[in-house]
Amino acid sequence: MTAFPGPRRFLLCRTDKLGDVLLALPAALLLRRRFPQAHLAFLVQPYTAPVARMLRGLDEVIVAGPDESSRALAGRLKEGQFDFAAALYPERRLAGALRTAGIPFRAGIAYRWYSPSFTYRHREHRKHNLKHELEYNLSLVWTALGEAGRWEDTLAPEAIFPLPLELPEVPPLPPSPTRRIAIHPGGGGSAHRWPAEYFTRLAGRLGETTGRTVAVTGGPGEEALCRTVADESGAENLGGRFDLPRLAAFYRECALVVTNSTGPLHLARAVGAPVLGLFPAVHAMSPRRWGPYGQPDGFLVAPEGEGLDRLPVEAVLDRARGLLERAP
Repeated sequence: MTAFPGPRRFLLCRTDKLGDVLLALPAALLLRRRFPQAHLAFLVQPYTAPVARMLRGLDEVIVAGPDESSRALAGRLKEGQFDFAAALYPERRLAGALRTAGIPFRAGIAYRWYSPSFTYRHREHRKHNLKHELEYNLSLVWTALGEAGRWEDTLAPEAIFPLPLELPEVPPLPPSPTRRIAIHPGGGGSAHRWPAEYFTRLAGRLGETTGRTVAVTGGPGEEALCRTVADESGAENLGGRFDLPRLAAFYRECALVVTNSTGPLHLARAVGAPVLGLFPAVHAMSPRRWGPYGQPDGFLVAPEGEGLDRLPVEAVLDRARGLLERAP
């Protein structure tokens, strides 16, 4: 029996990066299934807000800039009169704001010095990588609610992706006889990237051997990287062309998206695109926790103890071809 039997006002919070937010949005689907009349709000930082706003069933997206104080944030949250808040990413400022806002039920992890700010402290160490980050988020919310049974009985794992997103139109692109292959060589600031020259060779080989149009995508600050990969491989350069909602809409139409372990990997999965994510052999970035959810063949890992530069182009090309054999 849940501690929240009727329609309530729920707040979910995830204030870190794009991939993290995408893997937290299913918690809103879970709450909507369980409480169809509830008010659901999601708190994010500014650059991920456009993605959260695309999710059908969310009533409100609250944006918290990095420079906003805990007290100022608490004042805004108090106006929302929330009954329940879940901090899916541990952050001291947020824990304090939820408490100061007077939200009566506050859920978060149990292993930070500020965890006493939460009324429910979830005891599950994510650092052990025993399951996917998406499932850690759902487990925290479901257990905090005091629900009987398993969250999987309310929200089937195989039904999570593609997410129910309201996608915009993709801007006009040159005609392509087949669905495109997208190559996203950036890494969102991560030091763990497959080398740009490897992406260049991959893009060229995929274009030569599959007959498909290969397009290079990238976000702000990655335009020069995209231009280099596209110019040297003969691929189509779409670097910097799309904001996040339009990038999602573009990926939905792709036969395959190849990228590093970064936000666009999860953006492509969220719209149902087949993906191939390239992961370093680093415990903190284990694909068991951070891989493409629901696509167990959608990643490759560098050899143990080696960097991503030891993941050969031929191995990635072979896996990509195998995935493309199933693509329309």
